[in-house]
Amino acid sequence: MIPYQQYAKNILHKDSVFIICCMVITLSVTLASAYFHTGYWTAFTLAIGMYAIISFYAFFTKEKFLQRLLLFGIVAGFVELYADCWLVHNVASLVYPANEPKLACSPNYMPFAWAVVLIEVGYLGWCISNKVKMFEAMLLCMLIGIFFIPVFEQCAYWANWWYYNPCKMLLNTPWYIIVAEGIICFFLPAIFYLEVKYHWLSAFLLGLFEGIVIFLAYCVTYYLLA
Repeated sequence: MIPYQQYAKNILHKDSVFIICCMVITLSVTLASAYFHTGYWTAFTLAIGMYAIISFYAFFTKEKFLQRLLLFGIVAGFVELYADCWLVHNVASLVYPANEPKLACSPNYMPFAWAVVLIEVGYLGWCISNKVKMFEAMLLCMLIGIFFIPVFEQCAYWANWWYYNPCKMLLNTPWYIIVAEGIICFFLPAIFYLEVKYHWLSAFLLGLFEGIVIFLAYCVTYYLLA
């Protein structure tokens, strides 16, 4: 099969269509929240709601792959809390509103928000990945992260979800965050490929790995670019 035909087949699969619809909903709610400056409650509702929707679909359709991705994403999201604490307290770059319910240093919805973003962005990269084109898929996913996630970051600023103290920035998003989130997304197609082949323990371990990647990506890019 010609590569672009395989990519089209992957994108048009029912699970891919579902994830793309979830991505559209996530972006639409984020843009609306930014426009209306809604604050904490929309971030909480979006993160928990989208994770619940993906969970319902995964278990209703008995899609084991998506079920493992949900475990992967939530493990990575909880490990990422350490990275948030480092950004909030150690380098004082990231600021969350003081009156929000917290989990460690982060708003209590943050692990679910990370899980949703990792699943949505990673799924797009995975759709075009195969044994021959894996590196291409990883580069594409990195570009998606570089361009998509900063839009989310900018909207988060306007929506009063969080903001960053001044450093080298593109609008209200630090350059180190933009580059770091590209690095974070780079590994997702390979991780998803392993998720297809293996089982629940691998989903847990890969979630730990991705959470560590998040922390290291922020550390390295902060010291190089902030």
